[in-house]
Amino acid sequence: MKIENFRDLFEIELQYAYDCEQKLVKKGLPTMIEAAHSPELRNALAQHLQETRNHVSRLERVFSITGLNAKAEDNDVFDEMTSAVKDSISEVEAGSLRDAALIVNGNLVEHYEMAVYGTLISFAQQMGFQDAVQLLQQTLQEEKAADAKLTQLGETRINASAAQERRAA
Repeated sequence: MKIENFRDLFEIELQYAYDCEQKLVKKGLPTMIEAAHSPELRNALAQHLQETRNHVSRLERVFSITGLNAKAEDNDVFDEMTSAVKDSISEVEAGSLRDAALIVNGNLVEHYEMAVYGTLISFAQQMGFQDAVQLLQQTLQEEKAADAKLTQLGETRINASAAQERRAA
């Protein structure tokens, strides 16, 4: 897509977000849930999978509000992060160390999503799409909460456990 104006830039970023959320629902989060060792991490990822399904629906509503077609544009940045998750799963033995690696990967995705949603909110405000702003803000808050939950799990349990596994090895 050739970007010729501000609306085009908004549209392509919206399509990237849509691609990201769809891939997380279809494969990304289920793969991470399956690979996680800690029940707390699995539960946090499963909860975020449910939220992410809602993110897809909200994005479809944003497309509708803004008069755009709900279409995903292949997101190379997200695909690179997905590749890092696959590497973590294949290169790190199951246990707390893998969980720590999955948290790193999850935080990277959340930070990327927070940047994208913050930008989409700013763009939607500029174009006067207040209903879209509210939907995007709701998703941004959930992304921030998921990031905080992953960080909390790492800092309070998983990182210490991973460090102990390493010392015992």
